[in-house]
Amino acid sequence: MAAKKRPFYIVEQDKDIFVVDKPAGLLAVPIPDSNVKNLYDLVADHLGKHGVRVGCVHRIDRYTSGLMVFAKNKRAYDDLYEKFRNHDPKRTYLAIVRGIVEKDEGTLEHHLKLIKDGFRNIVVDPDEDGATPARLSYKVKERFFDNTLVEVQLDTGLKNQIRVQFEEIGHQLVGDQHYAPEEKQEPLIDRQALHAYRLSFKHPRKRKTVKCEAKIPADMLRLIDRFRWNKEKHSG
Repeated sequence: MAAKKRPFYIVEQDKDIFVVDKPAGLLAVPIPDSNVKNLYDLVADHLGKHGVRVGCVHRIDRYTSGLMVFAKNKRAYDDLYEKFRNHDPKRTYLAIVRGIVEKDEGTLEHHLKLIKDGFRNIVVDPDEDGATPARLSYKVKERFFDNTLVEVQLDTGLKNQIRVQFEEIGHQLVGDQHYAPEEKQEPLIDRQALHAYRLSFKHPRKRKTVKCEAKIPADMLRLIDRFRWNKEKHSG
């Protein structure tokens, strides 16, 4: 009988760290009182067969694909958890947004507040109770007819930050119906077009810089190809 295929791809591992490429649609961590499959339990089960107890040091959204880091011992967990809490790692995403982003690069700074309605972040005034600074920088990778591919680097790491901040400036992520209810569903992708693409951080023991990259998933590649075709059709 063939071995059961893992639902995640191992990008980097040693005796301290375990970096994986999470597919879109898979929860990062368990939901209380729920048996829904999640990446943490899958990784814990995989490493548990080798006598390793795993710790999750950060997370990404369920319908975002890409890189996540786990620790394989308490020393590594404490070190990495603190690094991510202080936003030390360099976290780079690829996103496809609606409209044409005019500036080749820029910085977005807002204050976000987590609300119970939909358990989501909203943009608020800086002096409002619960307001937390959110900052990111972006570079335009490619402009299509009426969409833009951007590379985004997080300076902070708030829940849904990229989705909230780009929606605030009128460039909601393709497929993100949670923050933009009017967003139409694309036939080639059934989620927000967001991928945790690159990640670099100091190794918790060796102190060298670990650099990881996750391939762009097939659904986003198909979307990019279609948007390129659409741009050529309108410019022809």
